[in-house]
Amino acid sequence: MSIIRNRAKKTIRLSLFLIFLIYFFPLSDYIYSQQEDIIKIPAQLRFMRIYGGDNETKPPVILIKGEDSKFNTSIGEKFITIEFDISSNVPPSLYARFYHCTFDWIEDENVFLNDVTLLRTSNIEWSSAPMLSRFYNYRGKLKVPNDQIKFNYAGNWKVKIFDYDDESKPFAEGRFFVVQPKTNVDINIFGDFYSPKYPVSSSALTLEANVTGSSNLLENNVHTAVIYRNHRWWEPYYISTQRKINFNQKQYRYKFPTYISGFITYGKKFRIDRLPAENAYRILNMSNIAEFPSGGEYTRLPLSDLRRRGTFLDRDDDGAMMTTFIPFSYDDFVYVEFVLDPDGWTTNNDVILVGSFNNWKPDKNWIMYYDEEERYYKLRQWVRRARHNYLYATAKYNIDNETIENLAYDEFEGNTGTAGHTFISLIYYRETEFGGYDSIIGIGAANIYGNIRR
Repeated sequence: MSIIRNRAKKTIRLSLFLIFLIYFFPLSDYIYSQQEDIIKIPAQLRFMRIYGGDNETKPPVILIKGEDSKFNTSIGEKFITIEFDISSNVPPSLYARFYHCTFDWIEDENVFLNDVTLLRTSNIEWSSAPMLSRFYNYRGKLKVPNDQIKFNYAGNWKVKIFDYDDESKPFAEGRFFVVQPKTNVDINIFGDFYSPKYPVSSSALTLEANVTGSSNLLENNVHTAVIYRNHRWWEPYYISTQRKINFNQKQYRYKFPTYISGFITYGKKFRIDRLPAENAYRILNMSNIAEFPSGGEYTRLPLSDLRRRGTFLDRDDDGAMMTTFIPFSYDDFVYVEFVLDPDGWTTNNDVILVGSFNNWKPDKNWIMYYDEEERYYKLRQWVRRARHNYLYATAKYNIDNETIENLAYDEFEGNTGTAGHTFISLIYYRETEFGGYDSIIGIGAANIYGNIRR
């Protein structure tokens, strides 16, 4: 009996001690402090992309068009979709801010164009990653314009994503365009030749954007045409009256003569000569779960990529990233090892992997290294599960300003005149209001088979 009484006393003492702890040191305080620690973990951007409307194959072009406008365009949607994947323990506190830019992507300092209060939103739609995802936790989605964000001025626009906990610098940035058609744009593409530095085909393309508009437009203010290959918004080709800056000379390995002639009412021509035709895009289809399993271990490409001399097998997707056929439970990222067999070719340039998985933006994070033992170029990177288009570029990485210079695609990809890349031409006009700004008054699209119409 004495043993039982002693155990009962110990039980009572323990209960009183626990009550004391709970009363003076509530459990909620402990949980709250743990949540505070979790919230302070900074979010990390994994991937960001922008596309037109709800269609991931469309370029990020917003069309603002009056009902009485007589000018037609082949490209443009009512809104764009911005997607970004985030690694974070909890849904991060982020906001997006928008900036109007000059035709060469310098942010305007005009407060009327870039009103901080009107061009900022945190109304982001968040969704959780698949349960097995290890590389990202949340996907944010934003569609603009909307009830909160309006774009009243045509031109180049940037979106930057900021974290409320650290607003010192953005950790994501994307580009899109707003077009208010005041001209018609037709693009003529002519077969031409260039002088390659490597043993590849000399096929080149000369492009001419023919622009016609109203006599109300000031002739000298129609000053620039910028040409992009579809989805490759970090590789502009400038045809401009702004002669004080030689835009195309530093970024690209080859030199492209440009010409401007004519008058806007009868047809003003912006011409760029001898762009390498390039090859069709390589294709990486990651839909096969057995071939590209989820997890942290890297997956090597089934076969090493070979240096090409002009041939290609599959029809590509014009540079787009395709995810519509990927089920949600496998919409994750895969750690992939890319392997390029140079076939005995040696280069003094940096080899850079460029494709839809990095928004066609060459940068230092996608520079490959050369494996002396296997004699392959290799790179391991996390890639979103999708059907991707990509190429191997060569360039020089400028370590001083962290830029890619002397860029070309023909050294390892060859060159062919039958690749059907879409070229998009944007026409810039210097508006006189608000002290002057660059608006986009026309847009056209074409490939080697002709102009692209709706």
